[in-house]
Amino acid sequence: MKAVLADFRNRLGTLARRAWRGVRDWSGDSAYEQYLKARAKRASGEAALSREQFYLEQLQKRYSRPNRCC
Repeated sequence: MKAVLADFRNRLGTLARRAWRGVRDWSGDSAYEQYLKARAKRASGEAALSREQFYLEQLQKRYSRPNRCC
C-alpha cells in the first residue's frame, strides 16, 4: 500500500511540474531561459543579453510594429 501511495505521489508531482512548466511557457515567463538555452546551442562570441535588456528588446519588438486594430 505504501508503494502505491509513493508511486501516486511521484506521478502527481511530475504532473504538477509539467503543468507549471506549461503555464510558464504559455505566459511567456520562461522566454529568457529559452533564449539562454538557444544561445548556448549557437555558441556565438557575443555576450548574452541581461534579463532586463532581453525584456526591453521584447517590448520594442512587440510595440514597434504598426497596430492595425481599429
